[in-house]
Amino acid sequence: MSDKQNNEWAKRDIGALWKKEGKSQKFLSGYIKDETGVQTEVVIFANKYKQDNAKAPDYRIYLSVKSDDASKAPVKTEAKTTVAKQVAKPAAKVEVEDEDLL
Repeated sequence: MSDKQNNEWAKRDIGALWKKEGKSQKFLSGYIKDETGVQTEVVIFANKYKQDNAKAPDYRIYLSVKSDDASKAPVKTEAKTTVAKQVAKPAAKVEVEDEDLL
């Protein structure tokens, strides 16, 4: 990939997720950056209550809280690197198999 292509992807980068395995289920954990570069930590779980409703979401996104004190406010952190002010645009719809995601 050329430097120009890498730069284009870097401009559109708004976060990252990692696969995790909890006590009772697999989930995704990571962060989403706003247009000022502030990171908000999130967790994503499969929707256990979806049933057969096509309008129900497959996954739910929640603000992350530290596991040692779940009563604290959601975690927000400053971006680790200087980020040029970006306007977040909706991502193109990506089709992913459940096994690929988790």
